Amino acid sequence: VKAPLPGIYEVVLEGEIDLHVAAELRGALRKAAETKPVLIIADLGGVPFIDSSGIATIVEALKNVRRWSGKLKVENSQEAVRDTFEIAGLTEILGIG
Repeated sequence: VKAPLPGIYEVVLEGEIDLHVAAELRGALRKAAETKPVLIIADLGGVPFIDSSGIATIVEALKNVRRWSGKLKVENSQEAVRDTFEIAGLTEILGIG
C-alpha cells in the first residue's frame, strides 16, 4: 500500500488471487481504506488470474469506500483478469478499460 498523492492510495498486487490469498487482499484494501481516501487504486498488473473469492473481496472493498463517497478503481488488468471482471459485469463499476 502506498500513497502517491494525498487522498489516493495504491495497492499493487502480484500473483494469483484466489481463496488462499483473498484474506491478505482484504487486509491490504482495508489498510488502504483506513483514512477514508478519495480514491483507492488496485493495480492488478502482476495478477495473471483472479477467482470468485478475489472478485468478492474487491466488491466488498468497493462497497466500503462508497460509504464515504470514495472510489475504487482497478488498473493494469491482464486480459484474463479483465475478462473475468467483464463476465461478472464489473468493468464499468470498477473503471476497468
